[in-house]
Amino acid sequence: MFYKLILAIPMEVLTRFEKTRLISARALQLSLGAPPFLKAKKGMSMLDLANEELNAKLIPLAILRQFPSGEVKKVEVF
Repeated sequence: MFYKLILAIPMEVLTRFEKTRLISARALQLSLGAPPFLKAKKGMSMLDLANEELNAKLIPLAILRQFPSGEVKKVEVF
């Protein structure tokens, strides 16, 4: 039953753990000087900017999902 739940997650939907990982990785990139893909508003933190980029599907990162069968699928964010 557990395996069916894992395989039932659509490739277009990110889990909360994947979203957190993407936002934190992008916020780290931004804090180290990477150019933002959106214009930052005044007082916006790196986490807020990374979250906005994720919502706009502009983050240049991907998630690798490994399934119990050993199969690995790449999920593009943009």
